[in-house]
Amino acid sequence: MHSPRPLKPLLSFTTIEEFAARHKGGTEAEFAAHQKFIDETNKEDNKFQAWIISTVRQTTKRTEYLIAVQPGKHGEQKMPQLGEPAMMRLIFGDDASTRYWDCFRIESVLPPEVVVTVASRGLATFRVTAHVADSYEGIVPLVAHQTNKFENAVRANFLLTASEATKNAELNALEKLCGRHVKVVSERQLCAFHYFVTLRNPDFFVDLHEKIPHLTTAMKQPSWPGSPLAKKFDMLNPQQKAAYMHGFRKLDCGISILPGGPGAGKTHFNLFTIAMAQSQQLPRPVMIKGRLERRCPRVLFIVDMNSPVDDVANRMVALYKELGMKKKIIRMKGWGTEVSASDRLNAAEDAATNGVMTVDFTNQFLRANNLMKQKQVGSCHAPSLDEAAWQLYDEHRLSRYSDLTQYLSGDLWEESQVVPMRLRRLVYNLYRDTLADTDFIATTPVAASNHFNGMFRPELVYFDEAPHARELTNLVAIANFEPIAWIFCGDHRQTVPYVGSATPECVNIYREQMQVSMMKRASVANVIRYELLMNHRSFGGLHQLASTMWYDDRMVSGNTHTPAALTHMRSYLGGFKDGQACIVPRLVVHLKNCGQENHEGTSAWNPTHTAWVMKRVVELLNDKQFKHAERDQPGTILIMSPYKKAFNEYKKEIKKLPLCAQKRVETRTVDVAQGHEADFVFLDLAKSNSTRFLDNPNRLCVALTRARLGEIIMMHPHMVRSNTFRANSPNLCRIYSLCTQGGQVAHVDPTAPARKPSPARLPLPSPAPPVLAPKAAPAVSKAPSAVSTVDVDSVYGDVSVLEDVDGWWDKAMAISRGPSVCAPQERNGEVKVDVAKKPETEVRKDEEGKSGEVVDLLNGMFELKF
Repeated sequence: MHSPRPLKPLLSFTTIEEFAARHKGGTEAEFAAHQKFIDETNKEDNKFQAWIISTVRQTTKRTEYLIAVQPGKHGEQKMPQLGEPAMMRLIFGDDASTRYWDCFRIESVLPPEVVVTVASRGLATFRVTAHVADSYEGIVPLVAHQTNKFENAVRANFLLTASEATKNAELNALEKLCGRHVKVVSERQLCAFHYFVTLRNPDFFVDLHEKIPHLTTAMKQPSWPGSPLAKKFDMLNPQQKAAYMHGFRKLDCGISILPGGPGAGKTHFNLFTIAMAQSQQLPRPVMIKGRLERRCPRVLFIVDMNSPVDDVANRMVALYKELGMKKKIIRMKGWGTEVSASDRLNAAEDAATNGVMTVDFTNQFLRANNLMKQKQVGSCHAPSLDEAAWQLYDEHRLSRYSDLTQYLSGDLWEESQVVPMRLRRLVYNLYRDTLADTDFIATTPVAASNHFNGMFRPELVYFDEAPHARELTNLVAIANFEPIAWIFCGDHRQTVPYVGSATPECVNIYREQMQVSMMKRASVANVIRYELLMNHRSFGGLHQLASTMWYDDRMVSGNTHTPAALTHMRSYLGGFKDGQACIVPRLVVHLKNCGQENHEGTSAWNPTHTAWVMKRVVELLNDKQFKHAERDQPGTILIMSPYKKAFNEYKKEIKKLPLCAQKRVETRTVDVAQGHEADFVFLDLAKSNSTRFLDNPNRLCVALTRARLGEIIMMHPHMVRSNTFRANSPNLCRIYSLCTQGGQVAHVDPTAPARKPSPARLPLPSPAPPVLAPKAAPAVSKAPSAVSTVDVDSVYGDVSVLEDVDGWWDKAMAISRGPSVCAPQERNGEVKVDVAKKPETEVRKDEEGKSGEVVDLLNGMFELKF
């Protein structure tokens, strides 16, 4: 039985009702699909290898353990995610098991004794609570063994629960802004919401430079020249300076929409604007704890993914330190779900407070202290909210919080599951004070949705990577906060909102609508005034292919010099073209007599591709001239594939490299590659036939914009010969046409010995100066058009070679075999390639007892020298 056909997505809404109906229905269907996945996963009864690390806390009523779990073959999808509650039972060697205990996935807080050992294992960490009635005798944690050899492994079995946090955050935001009940938002927020939906006829405008005048007046002060902020401003590129000086002047209903391309420095730009805003006090006092006070603007920075929250917080800590600004930062992720659970637990107690305490922080507070005692210095230098609360408490435990100190001296709260009202009030006041003293919070939309609403009132709200979030998730910022301005950043060309039910078998007729971002609709509506499209990542014209494909030739290079590493990379790639240097260091490689790919469900990998790529990886790692684009350091490598099976195979092969080499090589699926880059990139398309999945424009945009110095695209020769190439893959077809015209296609014999880099035989033109990209909206754009120059940006020529032309394959091959390519001729007949000279085939048993064939692809490779 096939699911109903999805509704055609709307790129423009004329009514709020149509917008609300589609997105509410889509969110509810998305949650239903997720619940179905959870139910099916629980039926599988998956078991994972686990280790009981230590006892975190033990009282007369309960014991809390720290347990590390190896995802194994089942992977992350079959385990609770960060911040999600679940149930866990432990199964021992004699098949005896515990009852199901409450567990909660947390950030890794492993003790010093074991943190080094498990760092490379990719273990997930859980806090598990065993109540006295459900306890199990005989558990001896790893730390108690005084060993870090992980000899006491057990098995862990999860009982997953579908988290409603995202659904509730989205639907609550929609209800606040267009529900039938009492409105809890201001008229200003409603106007912003109306503009967010319709993208026309704004009811008011905001001049951010007028509201925060020192954004520009500081530059006129005598102390400005040579100041740290002035030096930061001078480092901005022309597009960033234009967006800063003019892009915030007239914000429709206070909403700024600022797209930025790959390598354009979006986060750098955002953090600079935050530092400028917080460099001085606001011109008017604000209400703080019932009285008017002068203070600097406060900032809420929202990211729809957990991992970038730490990165943003770290970068802000470093920037404050560099500028000598004493500001308080908090980062919050994976936090809101547990607070919601404690809210429900203490619902009866809440009735007596008449809504005074909207959040119960007590459980978080008590547990944080125990975890902090064991925690190593982690990857994030900014404290979490719980850590910041403990820091504030420790500073004033004998004065301002003496009542809390007295209460914590006993275990009175252990007598009941319901936390006593007195303790809850004392902890609530501590957290309220902590938030009131904070200048910058980096968090996720779920945590921002309602858990500190009213206790933190920011003047600026940034929503980074906004196109990755669904539109209702974007609305969390508008429904819960009323700042001077909402600033939405990201790149709708690389990213679309994540929709788990976006598959044909899922019954969600709104799935395609949910994959349209607000920024995409704003681009279609032509209301985007400024974009950041100066690429500082790629050298040698690598940016131009993506610029032609997806940025209307407006993405330009911000790199005006030619590093020695680039010259060497051009020569290296020329080795696959009989010594002809590549002007643009990119090659589409066809392996002659390439075998077919292997399939695992809908996923795939090509053993011949994998073997050839790993040989090139070893070559580059041994090449002393392969260096970082801008630093005197060894170069790095990123291997990508759209398919998870190919990713897993590359991961296995990378693990066979020496540890020092593994640090320089990374593999990812394309879907999780955004935000990552490397000096050299391999993109393995794996399959011999084109598919619509492979041709996804957002996925291709990400894949072709990760490289700094060089790139190889592994494409099976049968793909471009297939009848479905043009039908299924208009984007890949055009990419191939552009690369063919640029002399960037090579036919390589995988059995041939490695070629050494040759001196460049082609004249290498000097790169043209960066050209300011024209702004998106013609009505307000005054930027000059791109200047025609004979340089690496113009090697592609006409892009219509493969469009509706009979015999297109023969013409493409005639071009690619011209003098500038010099590709060796293909051999006649079908020959099976021995991919690694004398590969050994071995059968290994995985954890579940199934057998699989694994080829040792490094056999026969020349010796690694590091």
